[in-house]
Amino acid sequence: MKKIVFLVMGILAYLPTYSQMLFSENLTMNIDSTKTIQGSLFPVLNFKTEKENVLTLKNTANLNILINHNRVINFINKLEFSTYGDKVTMSGGYVHLEYRYLLNRAFEVYPYAESQWAESRGMLYKVSSGLLSRVRLINSEKVLMFASAGVFFEFEKWENPTPHVSRPYVFSRSVKSHLSLSVKHRINESWELTTTAIHQARPDRYLKAARWGGAVDLKYNITPRIGLNGTYRLIYDTDPIVPIRKDYTNVEAGVNISF
Repeated sequence: MKKIVFLVMGILAYLPTYSQMLFSENLTMNIDSTKTIQGSLFPVLNFKTEKENVLTLKNTANLNILINHNRVINFINKLEFSTYGDKVTMSGGYVHLEYRYLLNRAFEVYPYAESQWAESRGMLYKVSSGLLSRVRLINSEKVLMFASAGVFFEFEKWENPTPHVSRPYVFSRSVKSHLSLSVKHRINESWELTTTAIHQARPDRYLKAARWGGAVDLKYNITPRIGLNGTYRLIYDTDPIVPIRKDYTNVEAGVNISF
């Protein structure tokens, strides 16, 4: 099993890769120890009329495989397809894989690898890999809280938006730290609220050139397996490597299917 995991992580490193942060913490907080395979699907459909009819289909898939009650393979994938008239393109998405070692009920470590692409913002692709740890701070009937810390390496390729430059592409290679805090609040039997705050930076530019992120997921459970889900994502890069807006916001709503 370990060979398979490392093989897949190696493949991920060569995939083209959405928004510099995936907020995978919002999708990996709950593990049901009674299920070997569990996960969710979150499809979103958007239609608009421009010069041509534009139809966009996004789907986020989250799959967890529990091994011997103390290890978890977590696979998260998002694909975004758009049609413009008769033309069909894959306009964005990502792949994220982590191998979680549950050292005890409250603490785990996990290597991970991910690949992203987001051409609409100018990031042609990004690959990253690292080692993170996660500790459960609160585990009550209504509230679940995790803190995460670790280091990772990332490589990014951006398209330079400045016209008539000698370097049409800009590359970034760096080792960064990762700190995050995630809280899931079960408001009642129908409503769930999940929030995450993230800080990422190089050790030598910890506050001066940091990347901040925030995520909010609000879910209304229609049945134990089907719900309505709304998501909000905010990323603020204090020092982007190309001249673009420092803030990036994404809002989505759709049906969430759990299994």
